[in-house]
Amino acid sequence: MIRIAICDDNKADLDKIEKSVRNGFSKFTDDYNVCCFNDGGSLLLHNNKLPFDVLFLDIDMPSLTGFDVAKHLRASFNQCFIIFVTSHSDLVYSSFDFQPFNFIQKVSGAKFEERIAYVIEKLMKHMKQNVKIVLENGTDTLVTYYRSIVYIESDKHYLKYFIQNREEEMTIRGSINDTEKTMASFDFVRIHRSYIANLKYIKTVSQNLGKVYVNFNGIRVTLPLGVNYKDEVYNRHIQYMREIT
Repeated sequence: MIRIAICDDNKADLDKIEKSVRNGFSKFTDDYNVCCFNDGGSLLLHNNKLPFDVLFLDIDMPSLTGFDVAKHLRASFNQCFIIFVTSHSDLVYSSFDFQPFNFIQKVSGAKFEERIAYVIEKLMKHMKQNVKIVLENGTDTLVTYYRSIVYIESDKHYLKYFIQNREEEMTIRGSINDTEKTMASFDFVRIHRSYIANLKYIKTVSQNLGKVYVNFNGIRVTLPLGVNYKDEVYNRHIQYMREIT
């Protein structure tokens, strides 16, 4: 189930956003739940009990602003999809610090609902990473989501999975060639003969330096970019960024 939260201190705006969000998601799935909040504190309390997958956040709110809520979530390495909804278009660049999925400006009339529908359509393309994956190595079993895997490193006959919010990598026996085929449909890309990276976490691709920079647990990690993979990685990254903006 997709857990969705909407937070806005203005009751009229909250109702309008909720209606548009329900209409948007209902075109793709019935497996979703929407919770509405009029303050950021209540949202965070509920999120601590059971994390939300998608947040529609008003920015200009008393006590805790939408930015405050986003900062708290990102500080705890929460990887939910954040969509800022605001009347202040001048804040769009400031919102980038919190890695939002998108930014929706409050406008009157049908354009507002059309914009929400447009963002939800893009969002659903990336929600495919919300599929669970089971990693087993004979002694340990880890159930996680594709969206939480940052990158995979091959070490001879083994694969090391580096996962958000987990200090130690999960090592299992496997082939990177076979894994590449499986992961490609979940927006992962082969960047080196020994590495596969999640496009969701790639921040920069430097073809000249032969490096890929990813965000892992709030830290920028440098991965090697193989010569034979440069063009494919660059093109896949550009395509991915265009799809989510």
